[in-house]
Amino acid sequence: MNTLMGFYETIGRLLSRKKIKAIERALSGAGVTIPAESFVGFFLIVGALASLFVFLIFLHISAVPRFIYALSPGMMLPDFALIILSLIAAIVVTFGATFLAFWAVILLQTEARKSAVEEVLPDFLTLMAANIRSGMTIDQAMWYAAKPEYGLFSIEVRRVVKNAFSGEAIEKSLDRLDMRFNSRVLHRTLLLLKQALATGGETAEILEETAQDARDVAMHKKDIASTLLVYIIFLVFASAVGAPFLFSVSKTLIAVLASAFAYMPAGGLDSSAGVFTSFLITPSAPSVSTDEFFWFSMALVFVTSLIGSLLLGIVQAGSKTQGIKFFPLMLGASYAVYFLVSSALESMFASMFF
Repeated sequence: MNTLMGFYETIGRLLSRKKIKAIERALSGAGVTIPAESFVGFFLIVGALASLFVFLIFLHISAVPRFIYALSPGMMLPDFALIILSLIAAIVVTFGATFLAFWAVILLQTEARKSAVEEVLPDFLTLMAANIRSGMTIDQAMWYAAKPEYGLFSIEVRRVVKNAFSGEAIEKSLDRLDMRFNSRVLHRTLLLLKQALATGGETAEILEETAQDARDVAMHKKDIASTLLVYIIFLVFASAVGAPFLFSVSKTLIAVLASAFAYMPAGGLDSSAGVFTSFLITPSAPSVSTDEFFWFSMALVFVTSLIGSLLLGIVQAGSKTQGIKFFPLMLGASYAVYFLVSSALESMFASMFF
């Protein structure tokens, strides 16, 4: 295991120290304890193996030649060029999908830890202030305030306080605790605590006031979320129902018009309407095929669901990251509405045109 982690770490050192530090902060906020170099190396190895697998699939199904032919039917490329393009496409698609998957998991884990700490922080600060008033030092007050019912936050507090007990400066221990959670409320609280320690202020009073402010902020967030319920319903309906419904109706309309013009006589409307049609716009078959509009609508439904879920996270929780967890459900609902409406409309018009 150590040999494998060392191998991953060697590969991860290909990145610059600046990027490694940024990744390390992101991993620390998500509660991941493995070194950033090892994480990067594991990501690169997984991406390379997955790219090779996807490349073989692309070659087997001739995905790239079909895509090129769909864009430009007259374009012909040599086999070597198609193989190179297939490899490039596999690398881009695989690394992009792998990066998005890792990034989404890290963000969701970070937001979950942030919500957990901000929920219990006011009670923790109140208990810590009471311990300080009883004569305890800062590290002792934090240790005895970290009750098991505070869950993850108490575990992290006890972990950093152990370092303070072993001789580490309390300020450095507080910085370690700050890095373990990507919470603005916790960051400002620890900053106030360090300033109180440096200036000799009333630490207990500062902690009590900070706890009350944190409770007020949490209460205001709940009030705002309840007043925005109408906007949440509108966003969900527009993204998961309205947009897929309109796209499916448009696709069926294109198919109906294409079938209708296919049954028209060779002369079209001009042969029956005579000179009158010269003063009007002559109708013609849709310039977009049903298949082209289908893939176009699939892409737009995906984008609409993504944007809708991010907006839902902003409206409901004040953070777009919170909307990532709604994306799979919203995307599945959107595609379900799209295919159900398309199937219903096609069965309705099947006896007339299809």
